[in-house]
Amino acid sequence: MVKSMTGFGRGSYEEDSFSVTIEIKSVNHRYNETAIRLPHFLNPLEDKIRKTILASVARGRIDVFVTARYTNQDAVTVSVDRPLAAAYHQALQEVGQAIGIASPTISEQAEILYLARCPEVITTKEGLFDCDAYWPKIKEAVDQAVGALVAMREAEGRNIASDFYNRLDIIEKNVLEIEKRSPEVVAEYQAKLSERLDALLADKKIAADPDRVLQEVAIFADRVSITEEIVRLKSHIRQFRVILEASQPIGRKLDFLVQEFNREANTIASKANDFELAKMVVDVKAEIEKIREQVQNIE
Repeated sequence: MVKSMTGFGRGSYEEDSFSVTIEIKSVNHRYNETAIRLPHFLNPLEDKIRKTILASVARGRIDVFVTARYTNQDAVTVSVDRPLAAAYHQALQEVGQAIGIASPTISEQAEILYLARCPEVITTKEGLFDCDAYWPKIKEAVDQAVGALVAMREAEGRNIASDFYNRLDIIEKNVLEIEKRSPEVVAEYQAKLSERLDALLADKKIAADPDRVLQEVAIFADRVSITEEIVRLKSHIRQFRVILEASQPIGRKLDFLVQEFNREANTIASKANDFELAKMVVDVKAEIEKIREQVQNIE
């Protein structure tokens, strides 16, 4: 099955004390590159999330965004460093004395607010989050997001595959026309060569040597022969259609095969000694280029 590398999926899980949302976005990439952004208390689950996604997505640039809320009352504790607060208070008294105020009068409320903002006086600490206990619930959201992502990639892949089949039909039709036209080029060359020789030798009343003409035609026919290229191009078209039906990722195989398409088309173009042939080869190369562009989107 053809799968695009572009897609988006979203999944979520929610209960009274915990909720999580997973968003996955994927775009084209030559290899597989996965970036996961998640709350630090879920960091132990990063590898499990990655493996769950890569079990269904083989290729592309994958960005994963995880947001979570944990509302258990034991999740966060706030503590006051009493000795440090007392030290700051004593320091304030000493500052007053340093500027000549022996017994400074400081507003109690103002001092409390000031001391609360002093570094390390008040600290917060998150409680332990049992990642293993919550993993089945988080995985449920991940699976939901991956399912939506894969469904979108498959839907776009079907559209791309349909376009491939249409373009392969066009290429195949042109290749058959090229194959049909090729012998006519040699026949036309022989006729034109005989006509030119007859015109040149008419004044001298000398007849052209038929064997010599056939020899020149044979050399020309060998030089412009595109039989091997046509056979290989037909084979590549058949192979392309077979690969499109495969269940595993096929993007790299198709990318290589399109290069072979181009190789054969370029060889035919270099041998084409005929305007009609050259025009048909240009049409073939145009379709190959459109396929090549689309192949870059395939997983």
